[in-house]
Amino acid sequence: MAVPTAVSRRRAGGAPPPQRPVEPPWESVRELYRILRGVTREALRPHGLLLSEYQALALCAPGPVPLKSITRALDVTPAATTDLARRLQRRRLVRLEPHPTDHRSRLAVLTEPGRRLLREAKDAQRKALRELGARIPPTAREGLLGGVAELRHALRESGDA
Repeated sequence: MAVPTAVSRRRAGGAPPPQRPVEPPWESVRELYRILRGVTREALRPHGLLLSEYQALALCAPGPVPLKSITRALDVTPAATTDLARRLQRRRLVRLEPHPTDHRSRLAVLTEPGRRLLREAKDAQRKALRELGARIPPTAREGLLGGVAELRHALRESGDA
């Protein structure tokens, strides 16, 4: 069976560009996700935050959040969430408080230093992503946005998202 190839225009001078195999789109999406996580990790490094710590702080930004909600959102074990929360608490970025109705649960509450660090880290992440986006030609960026919007729509309609 032949491997599908990308269709492309002829180069100036008439020579066709080399054919390249077309990857399944999911491979490209997975690679893009890996790259974007790496860009975010690098943007967070000067702020002393791991990606999971940044995500936990962001979850706490709207208000107190139960640790089990962080566990679900980050898709980690309860023990990993406890370790994460304790690290953030030692750095005074969150406070851990008893849950008002569930005595077996605790709430993570973002402190003012945590809110400040989250704001700085979010600005750094956005700047890094803007810089990455600026390297994409406008027509490619428009195509990417359109393709992502269509994919989201299709997944929502199928109940997968």
